Amino acid sequence: METLRRLGFQPGCLVETVLATYTPGGKPHAAPMGVRLLEDGRLRITPYLQTQTYRNLKASPACTVNLTWSPEIFFQTAFKGELEEKLPGDFFLPALKVRAPRLRRAEGWLEVEASLEGEDREKAYFKGEIVAVYPVKRRLKAYCRGDFAAIESIIHATRVLEFTSKGEWLKAEKLLRLMLGYRNLIGRVAPNSEASQVIEKLFQLLQRK
Repeated sequence: METLRRLGFQPGCLVETVLATYTPGGKPHAAPMGVRLLEDGRLRITPYLQTQTYRNLKASPACTVNLTWSPEIFFQTAFKGELEEKLPGDFFLPALKVRAPRLRRAEGWLEVEASLEGEDREKAYFKGEIVAVYPVKRRLKAYCRGDFAAIESIIHATRVLEFTSKGEWLKAEKLLRLMLGYRNLIGRVAPNSEASQVIEKLFQLLQRK
């Protein structure tokens, strides 16, 4: 538990990660996913039923929980189906102790065996047993608000697409206003950065929808 705390996990808190799984056909797949550390030291993973992550975990209940502060990685994995450029061939590596892929560029990762505990109309509820923890890249990184703003915008954008597909325009508009605020923040604190490149790609993608 202490190792998890050093990595930023606290019981009950949702942390934003990139979950990597194999498809039923054996292809690596990754998507942003919020996970919670439970009091018993296991993880709560709750993918939506319509997602590939849910289908993958049902077929092969193992995954890696990848830790990164890179807005580009969150963007690439959130919108891989919308982008012209595909994920590079060396984006994934095999996990060491479970049957799952991991992200080559992650600062660290958890290897997890998952068990399905239940479903409702929207989500599935998996409990994850942590098999191994690999905080492999121990490096101090100064905090930039631009990275936070870009990652928050990516999460909001996935919900904007969901809301607009359902005709829930007011909810989508509220999130778009937040994204515009983050875009302005990035322009002030992180111009010509990975965060600024990601936020512009994000708005270009939404404009095509």
